[in-house]
Amino acid sequence: MTFPNALMRSPMDRAMPLKQALQLAWPSLAHDEEALRALSRLGRSRRLGLQEVLFPQGSLNQDGSLWLLVKGRLGMGKQAAQGGWRQSRVVQAGQWVDIASAWGRQAYPESGLALTPVLLQEVSGDALLELGRQHPMILQALVKSLAEVACQALEAKQALSTQSFPNRLADWLLHEQKRLGDPETLGLGLLKQELAAQLDATPETLSRTLRLFQAQGLIAMQGRKIRLLDPARLARMNAPAGLGPRPRLAVPRAASARQAVHTGAAQHRAITP
Repeated sequence: MTFPNALMRSPMDRAMPLKQALQLAWPSLAHDEEALRALSRLGRSRRLGLQEVLFPQGSLNQDGSLWLLVKGRLGMGKQAAQGGWRQSRVVQAGQWVDIASAWGRQAYPESGLALTPVLLQEVSGDALLELGRQHPMILQALVKSLAEVACQALEAKQALSTQSFPNRLADWLLHEQKRLGDPETLGLGLLKQELAAQLDATPETLSRTLRLFQAQGLIAMQGRKIRLLDPARLARMNAPAGLGPRPRLAVPRAASARQAVHTGAAQHRAITP
């Protein structure tokens, strides 16, 4: 894979999309109009075309930049030894692309690849700290985001070594529900292969596990929407030992299994790219 130098500035005024992205990234600032205006004036906007690279894996963050995705979808991953692209996660509008490497001008651990045309806001870490001295709520939001990144990295590492895939999927569903404000129904913003890669599984394993969850009455699927029918039971799948029995996901047998698979298959096809 080649990494074209296609990062471009754009002079257009994008105050509204940027403000909305900042509110999604840092909800605690939603009612602090002065802080939001100050943040919106900080940094510069950048555009990337489809399949263009924001930064290559291993390159140094020499400017100490933080990147906020304003529009579009950006894949984070690494170039595999065989030359393919191995994606670990997908960043969506209103999320920080990389909020950790700016401090100490560290190397980017992954490449950022535009899955759609994207609009980003580049913010200097030093300038953000200076602005935070005037607006303490900004510093609080920054520290919270850094803490969340650290916790998520640790949880992901532990999950890969200790959790089965159904447990990881249950954990992801509950995390998304919390991130989106506890809705009963989740709208999938990811394609099936993107979510599978993020959870370190194949698309076939993801499809099979979603159908199993539906057959067990944990979720209901309709198009690109997943309704969590039993969040408490999903949470118990990852409960530490000593906090009560973990539910067993018994695979349905014979005709009931075939019926469950056929019932879920039609509803699940919509998330297949």
